[in-house]
Amino acid sequence: MRFNTYLNEKDDILTQQELDAVEKYADALFSKLNIDIEFTRHFIERVNDIRNKKQISKSELIRLFKQTHKKYGKKIEKLGDDAEAVITDMTTDINMPFVLNWDGKEFDLISKTIMRKKNFKTSNLKLEI
Repeated sequence: MRFNTYLNEKDDILTQQELDAVEKYADALFSKLNIDIEFTRHFIERVNDIRNKKQISKSELIRLFKQTHKKYGKKIEKLGDDAEAVITDMTTDINMPFVLNWDGKEFDLISKTIMRKKNFKTSNLKLEI
């Protein structure tokens, strides 16, 4: 266990190395759709934030990407450049707003932030898993 300064309790916070592993896993999943997964600095800070109430785990992130790929992979691919949406896991209450940007070779799915919150409100497209 590592001391989590965000949650102010002993909890398994996600390290940069663990987030890199999740990103690598998600990249492999979405590579056939020509989509590269990227986490912003804010995403990395917010994943261990006290406002989540319960720590977001590595397995929850893997589930989020796995289920999203299965249910919405082809739909995300067709959203196009500058599209914005929110992936919402109805089981864990995790919400991940993202933007899709074309970099000339592939789409970058940029995860802007992440939070655990029930009934997340957004004006963007909501992809519920």
